[in-house]
Amino acid sequence: MGRSIYFTDRELSMVRDYVFEATDILGNASDTAEQVDEDMENGLGSALRKLYKGCIGESKYAKYKTKRG
Repeated sequence: MGRSIYFTDRELSMVRDYVFEATDILGNASDTAEQVDEDMENGLGSALRKLYKGCIGESKYAKYKTKRG
């Protein structure tokens, strides 16, 4: 199951900034784009949607929903 991890606002901002840049870079590299797409569909996208909730960049991850099962 999941667990709760608590971050300060500054920590969350730094993580969001880093993740936003990293997913863009990885998604644009021809040899990793397919893997990033697969990871986004298999849980990374829903995790990022939760991380960005209420922040700039949230809409980029809106299509990813948490999969149960």
